[in-house]
Amino acid sequence: MTTVRRRLRAARADDAGFAPLTMMLGLGLLVIPVLLLVLTLPTWEERTVDARDAAANAARALATAGTWTSGVSAADQTVAEAATNDGITPAQIAASYRGALNPGATVTATVTVTIPAGTIPGIGAFGTLRYTASSTQHVDSYRSIP
Repeated sequence: MTTVRRRLRAARADDAGFAPLTMMLGLGLLVIPVLLLVLTLPTWEERTVDARDAAANAARALATAGTWTSGVSAADQTVAEAATNDGITPAQIAASYRGALNPGATVTATVTVTIPAGTIPGIGAFGTLRYTASSTQHVDSYRSIP
């Protein structure tokens, strides 16, 4: 019986120094990565909303234009204004258009926004993701052809 008690006391004594190590591992492997993810999620959501809004506004500007050239110009200006207002640089956003301005046709605007994959406060962003949003608008069936 004495040998069993000695072994139990020895086992209890070995566990005494692991609390600081466990705390550091928990902090480093769980808390900090989750914190960085929580800090990055609002940026992802903001950029996806920006892309959807820019695509919808560009498609509407294109669908209501008199000619394709003036429509593309108006749509590009709409996308540039949206990017400027939301703090996106021109290098982080791209737009493309397809369709026709014939009465009853459709036009589609596709906007791609570059999103930082992660952000470390005080250091900066790392990695990039791309989010693409499209919007299709119907050209008025009764519009006059210029």
